[in-house]
Amino acid sequence: MHISKYKSLLLCLFLAGEMTAQQELMLSSMPDLWHSNSINPAIFPAGKRFFIGGPAYSLDAAHSSKVAYGDVFRKDGTRTLIDLGNVINKLDPENEVFFDQRIETVSLGIRSKNDNWGLQIGHAIVTSGWGKYPKSLAEVLWYGNAPYIGQTLEIGPQADIFDWHEWSVGLSRRFGQLDIGARFKYLTGAGSLQTDENRTLMSIYTDPDIYQLTLKTDYVFYSSSIVEAVDTAGYGYKFRTNSFGGQPSFQNTGMAFDVGFRAQLSEHLSIHASALNLGGSIEWKENVSAFTSSNQYFYEGANIPGIDIINGSDNLDFDAKLDTLNDIFQFEKSTPDRAFKSELPLRIFAGGNYQLTERWSLGFSAMYQSLANRTNTALGVSARWQVLRWVSLGGMYSANSRTPGNLGFHLLLNPGPLQVYVLSDNLLNGFSAKNSPAVNFRLGGALVF
Repeated sequence: MHISKYKSLLLCLFLAGEMTAQQELMLSSMPDLWHSNSINPAIFPAGKRFFIGGPAYSLDAAHSSKVAYGDVFRKDGTRTLIDLGNVINKLDPENEVFFDQRIETVSLGIRSKNDNWGLQIGHAIVTSGWGKYPKSLAEVLWYGNAPYIGQTLEIGPQADIFDWHEWSVGLSRRFGQLDIGARFKYLTGAGSLQTDENRTLMSIYTDPDIYQLTLKTDYVFYSSSIVEAVDTAGYGYKFRTNSFGGQPSFQNTGMAFDVGFRAQLSEHLSIHASALNLGGSIEWKENVSAFTSSNQYFYEGANIPGIDIINGSDNLDFDAKLDTLNDIFQFEKSTPDRAFKSELPLRIFAGGNYQLTERWSLGFSAMYQSLANRTNTALGVSARWQVLRWVSLGGMYSANSRTPGNLGFHLLLNPGPLQVYVLSDNLLNGFSAKNSPAVNFRLGGALVF
């Protein structure tokens, strides 16, 4: 089972650390930036009528323990190997992973001459994922079963990973100093991989007397256009897959709604709030398969070689009775009785901005997110300095449910109608995906007239 086949999967499991995914607190504190409209449909930069949003890219990842990409993968000559030796001690008994990637390809906006109405349309490509795996899975992958004689190890992972295209149209209306906005999003799914939360049993037990190995499975996962087959012949697994980022299908559809407001309470003080992905879900109907393993096997004197499997050793020496893992799991492919669904994460933002002077302003931001029955709250305070008329710098201190302290930063260049920006809610590790336990950044550009 060579690293080239599984590198992307393990990257998702071990890439990021104690930072909650998709905060974007810094973005919510910049109402003069056109791309802030993506997290609040009521925000249109003041004094402008036409908006052309160019490409914008954002990435956030989170892991429940402090593990970085560089802790897992190492070079051995021309090969890249998995090295879990320094990672396992950092893992929790149960580990969770969250990640979000968003590519906003284009967005257009227009406001009426009297600023009472605003219209927005846009398109984005989004990948969202959640996963959970026990520490014992990493232990078996690395050490095999020999160190765990007399113990039952639960190794079944869980996941809900999917990507989709968003086609959106939004409308805003001004009432005095209050702007209210709403947006409809039509969703077309490209691919999904989802485990059945009620059937995740995979266990290994090695008898201390006769070293009989007992393996039990009652495990089900669903796929749409991702996993085509599971071939377990030989010394490992071969997933015949399509990659994420494929073509969206109009058979895999759903919808979601965004709502928000922004109020100018005084010359210096404004507040805002929004709720994203209300009622959002995608129903998967195209290329849908269920993969089921429900078995129990007994082997005498068997030893799983662990590290040799995951790094593709040329000297594998299985017991003859374990010469094929196909005998153990025997995943059977079938067509589900009904379509399965993926729920979009619910996200709520709120905050305010106070203009201290012509060049200095302060901000407060709050975020709540709910995904797969798991929630996170984040709070941040920010300061912004208008260095020149077309250059601004900002800093933010934020805390969330996992990490008490994150330092954010933004740089916005706004010469004429052009807006180019880069920002991160966690600057110290925002742009070093391989060597940092957290990843968070956003960059993009737009034209505003």
